Amino acid sequence: QRTVTACLFLAGVAALNAFVGSETAQGNLRRWRLSPPHPSVSTNVVNPTTRAIRFFLAADAFSSTNRQAELDSIRAAFGQWQAVPGTILKFEDAGLATGSLDVNLNDNTNLIFWTKSSTLINSNRTDISGSLGLCFTSFLSDGTLLNADIVLNGVEFGWHTDFFDTQTTNAFVENVALHEIGHLIGLAHAAIGTATMLYHGDFGTSRIPGLSSDDISGVCALYGTAATISSLGHLQGQITVNGTPVFGAVVSLEDDTGTLVAATPSRTNGLYQLPCVPAGHYTLRVTPLDPAVPERLISGPDIASSYATAQTSFLPNPGAGVTLTAGATNTLNLTVTNTAPPFRITWLRQPSALRDYYFINTTPIAMLQGQSNFWVGVFSGDLPSSGLTLQITGPGVTILETTNHPMNSVFANLAGISVRVAVASNATPGARSLVVIRTSDGARAYANGFFEIQSTVPDYNFDGLDDRFQRTYFSPFTSPAAAPQADPDQDGMSNSAEYIAGTNPTNSISRLAIESVTQTINGATIRCRTVPGKRYQLYSRPVVASGAWQPVGTPITASGNVTQWFDPAGTGGARYYRVGVVP
Repeated sequence: QRTVTACLFLAGVAALNAFVGSETAQGNLRRWRLSPPHPSVSTNVVNPTTRAIRFFLAADAFSSTNRQAELDSIRAAFGQWQAVPGTILKFEDAGLATGSLDVNLNDNTNLIFWTKSSTLINSNRTDISGSLGLCFTSFLSDGTLLNADIVLNGVEFGWHTDFFDTQTTNAFVENVALHEIGHLIGLAHAAIGTATMLYHGDFGTSRIPGLSSDDISGVCALYGTAATISSLGHLQGQITVNGTPVFGAVVSLEDDTGTLVAATPSRTNGLYQLPCVPAGHYTLRVTPLDPAVPERLISGPDIASSYATAQTSFLPNPGAGVTLTAGATNTLNLTVTNTAPPFRITWLRQPSALRDYYFINTTPIAMLQGQSNFWVGVFSGDLPSSGLTLQITGPGVTILETTNHPMNSVFANLAGISVRVAVASNATPGARSLVVIRTSDGARAYANGFFEIQSTVPDYNFDGLDDRFQRTYFSPFTSPAAAPQADPDQDGMSNSAEYIAGTNPTNSISRLAIESVTQTINGATIRCRTVPGKRYQLYSRPVVASGAWQPVGTPITASGNVTQWFDPAGTGGARYYRVGVVP
């Protein structure tokens, strides 16, 4: 029996299990059967030879002026999911689709397109108004996915593709596509703030531009190789209150660095599963979702309609320690107290260097390693006006100063608390949580995974090379030509080497090379191609095949495209030189 479903991505501030998996009515996780492909799935949908999920992109994209970049942004989103280490998940660009396009889950074609003339899609049965994107899937009762289409809203929203553009207010194609592809592979909305699968997003280039550890756990659980799954730890258990199962309790796993690795809501029987997380020591915490009211961070319906009746009137359980072993499944049951939380966190103050500048929304707070003296905070309509502390989980984040905001002092009908923080340069990147604690009785509220520490060297395609370098020279940045050891300009320098040298990996003339060595009775003059601002060290030795390379002089910072050295020892006989880039 074939079933059809659709998942929205709300614009955040317009609206899009570790992880939450989409399920059938029978409780089976939806996924593509790739090893081997399911016989009911068309070969136009899954390639039986490569076992890759095939997709078609609408040839007209969103615009006529930026079409190629828009299509490449979608390809980059597929590339990020495929790049997660240790999975069998693969995608195949099957070509461009033309003509009048619409959702059709019976055409054996996975299609991604923009609707640009009307918000009515799916033969006028679905209105995409207010949503950035929508993913439709069809599947069998056992969860086998058969077909998927993704629609992006080109009627109500503008779109952009430049990762480096921090001023635009248009939607970033890559991030919205990344979210919708998560639905395409079987993931529902997440219970962690910094997850790609959070139910809403923000405009402009997202502050959280890649997959979170929760997203990675999800794709590994659905598509991990046997070796990957056996190398990871797995946790299960039950959440109860007075002996009764709790439905929709958020069970989150935090490692010793304070990073929230994965989270999932409990089922109607109170059971939860957190599979496919790295082995190690963790703290397991239980918190309630927000009620389904306008002012909230994440409510049950935001995750899935099946969580509309999630229980929210219990106190957070601050946690219990658990050590997970590779290949083993641990069981840990926790209880909660049947009392409504006295307060919640419903708004987040985004980072500001100014004490008295306030901008709040419900998108995650993001700061880079090494950033300091920024104010962040939380607000809600039920926070006490005083007697609070605000913490950020884990080491590496120092609270420098705290300010309480009494009711109505900054925003109408809201109270809050702000802290001035410093993020250590070696702080572990990842999702942290914000915790408000009432000092009089220890009552607390959590914003799970709503504070992101970002690496100063982004690597969202997991290949060890700075994404900014790859994005500058390659489109999409996840393409094989952008790989660290690739040499697309065939100049003898890999992309990794060109990154270190500061040269252009797509231009064979742009490379680190000694241009000439001129020897006189006074010494040798060495000329080398250089990049302004880079530091170089000249080395020499008398025998080319052996002996240590000895530095000649001290490092030089290049001021032009050619830098010159003089070696007074190079007066006679053979001498060999090389130039290296140094920090």
